[in-house]
Amino acid sequence: MQYEVLLRMGPLLLSHCSINYRRPLLAQEDIDIAVVEFEEKNGIGLENAGRIVAEWTVTELKRVGKYRIQERLLLNRVLEEQQLMLSGVIDSDQAVEIGELYGVDALVTGSVMQVGATISVTGRMINVRNGEVLKTASISTTELSELEREIVILANALCDISRNQWEVREDIARKDIGRLEVGAGLGYLWDNAGYSGLAVQTMVRYRDSWGQLWVDGVPLGGILNLEGGAAFNLGPFWALAVSYGLVSDNLVDYASSTYLNFGVIANPRSNIELGIMLGPSPGGTLWTEDNWEVELSPDWNPIANYSLWAGYQMQDDLFLFVKFAGTEIGGFQEDVPENYWHPFGDYEFITGRLSIGGLYSFAVE
Repeated sequence: MQYEVLLRMGPLLLSHCSINYRRPLLAQEDIDIAVVEFEEKNGIGLENAGRIVAEWTVTELKRVGKYRIQERLLLNRVLEEQQLMLSGVIDSDQAVEIGELYGVDALVTGSVMQVGATISVTGRMINVRNGEVLKTASISTTELSELEREIVILANALCDISRNQWEVREDIARKDIGRLEVGAGLGYLWDNAGYSGLAVQTMVRYRDSWGQLWVDGVPLGGILNLEGGAAFNLGPFWALAVSYGLVSDNLVDYASSTYLNFGVIANPRSNIELGIMLGPSPGGTLWTEDNWEVELSPDWNPIANYSLWAGYQMQDDLFLFVKFAGTEIGGFQEDVPENYWHPFGDYEFITGRLSIGGLYSFAVE
């Protein structure tokens, strides 16, 4: 009997009741937030640090675009009119009151302080409905010049973007900026005839989001080198590359060789570059002082020639590199007359080239 009554009254009860389900605040795609001036617990060597940090936070939050940002200066005027605290120390009751006054869902506030040489900033997002702290993030640095960058990372953390994720995105974004790089370095060169010497390494390179082009070589020295190459990005962090070059050994006036290399260039970070290339020798020449020449047959050994290098973007406009390259053409005994004497062992022409230098970068818009 009781069950029959309940079944008959169910539709009537439901017609007078409604379920008001609200998603958790952070589950919503768009929420309105405002940023309050951060509290300065002590001086950090930056005047109005709390206000400046808040402005940097607003700028980055707007750029990320996860939340709708109300203007901080307008919020300050509202707080002043209501005689509420602007220092960044806002308790739960005040957060709820601000939300009701200004119509936002959450507040971002925090504190700035320095202990010893370390500057620390803590940010937190407060739900104005109930005063609950929704998110917290903190950064620290020993360099005041790095503070703005760290605040950008803090703002991203409040948007659920980790430091590593932010760095990856910045790496990708940097690749969209074209760079013309010009530089030089000091090289050490040697061959398998026992000759060696110092040389000047030069390079001109253009880098962009699609890849890079370069021309480099050794215009001065006993062993000369000229190379042109190109790399094509197949992803944000790696590229396929090809280069063609010529090595001429002028220390003994005996040999030259061409090479064709293929390889991979990796950028695990925008400020780090690693490269490896291998390839054969399409041909070469032996000659003497009386201009007698022998054309050498190609050496299709896929690892007859190689180059390895590592580079570091020390500053936005300065790229440092270390490069080691080798060129070899061998097995040419049948190419020379029987009475021809040459200084290279086992009928092989081998050179090695080690260089260290730097490239100065110009941004190309």
